[in-house]
Amino acid sequence: MNISKLFSIVTPLTLASLMGLIMIGTGIVNTGRENNVLQYFFGVPFMVGPLILHFLIRIVCLKNNVIIWVVEGLLVIVGYMAFLRM
Repeated sequence: MNISKLFSIVTPLTLASLMGLIMIGTGIVNTGRENNVLQYFFGVPFMVGPLILHFLIRIVCLKNNVIIWVVEGLLVIVGYMAFLRM
């Protein structure tokens, strides 16, 4: 596996999708906690949404890794800033 293939798989939105997977895993491990359903309720959209957006951006950018990283990086930064303002 060369570095270009690695950078095409690991992008800012796939890392954000990993956060959703971690949320779901936390919900599975801590089954005795109160409001455990919220881990699934918020984890699934955090996992699926960025993956779908990643594949759409990948198609639009014609699989050019630099453009994909720039666009996804900007989207993640804007999403993070919007989350901080809430």
